[in-house]
Amino acid sequence: MTEEFEPACRRMEWLDPFYKAVWEKAYADALPISGTFELTPRCNFDCRMCYVHLKAEEIPKFGKELSAKEWLRIAAQAKEAGTTWLCITGGEPLMHPEFEVIYRELSQMGFFITLQTNASMIRGNILSLLEEYPPRLAKVTLYGSSDAVYEKVCRVEKGFTRVDEGLRHLWERKIPIQLVSTVIRQNEDDVKRMAFYAFQHGLPWMATGGIRQSVRGASYDVNELRVTEKLDEEKRKEIRKYLKNPVDITRKPCTYCRDYRLGYWISWDGIMKFCGFMREPHISVKEQTFQNAWVELIRFEEQLQWPKECKSCEAASVCFKCAATLETECGSLYQVNEKFCDRIKKYWKEEKGE
Repeated sequence: MTEEFEPACRRMEWLDPFYKAVWEKAYADALPISGTFELTPRCNFDCRMCYVHLKAEEIPKFGKELSAKEWLRIAAQAKEAGTTWLCITGGEPLMHPEFEVIYRELSQMGFFITLQTNASMIRGNILSLLEEYPPRLAKVTLYGSSDAVYEKVCRVEKGFTRVDEGLRHLWERKIPIQLVSTVIRQNEDDVKRMAFYAFQHGLPWMATGGIRQSVRGASYDVNELRVTEKLDEEKRKEIRKYLKNPVDITRKPCTYCRDYRLGYWISWDGIMKFCGFMREPHISVKEQTFQNAWVELIRFEEQLQWPKECKSCEAASVCFKCAATLETECGSLYQVNEKFCDRIKKYWKEEKGE
């Protein structure tokens, strides 16, 4: 079947021709070539803006963490279905009680592994494990350039000192690193210093202020964290762009996800979905095979439509959003709220000069 939408792989300029062809084939055949295993909601940091972190005593209220045996069963089935690229994340994945077993076995299965971590625990046995089985990439969160900033953002002592030490262990062993930062009010003034830290050590760095309201149990008020003024200006720039090149309102919500027809996310309690920010769809991989869950996920992606209000909205041609935007900003995939819509319409009219 010919697809009418551009897959993510066609925007991956970094892929060489061979891998690009592999991803194109995966998209055409809806093969789960890329996956994320969210091992645990546990973390040794308490970052203000984390959408998944739960304290140990809170976990039973929301579900049960998968054991190493369960993760490895899922991984074996995922590999058979076509998964090659695998991101391991959390919470802090190193906090899973059986992390070493899981990581070693996944590495031996031959996945191209990206390890997403805060790097503060990379020492001792963990360091030896990563030396033996180096990940293809270590994606490390950097939330400040000093212990003082880490205390404001992550509410821990000596946070930067520990992260810096872990990063040094990684680059001394020539493990590729990607730094990623979330900018909130508590570290906004430190952005230039974080950028300099990355430049000083020759590390690629990405920063975002796009914080989403958690719908998965973590508790915070997103409006107390967002650097609202800068985000508003970014939204205005975006609307100016789409006034010239309108949004294609015929595209389905899931087509804006980089994993559309290519990838999946499995949460710490064994639920498959296409985005870690979301609750839906609620597809269990504990009660069925991976392949059956994947087929159900693809069916969900193809059937999901925009709310009827979006289809008839006068500002639809400048309102760029994804399914996660709807659920986290409006509370549901199937409706929009007035607050969200009024903001877009206000900026749209102002940019048109009305």
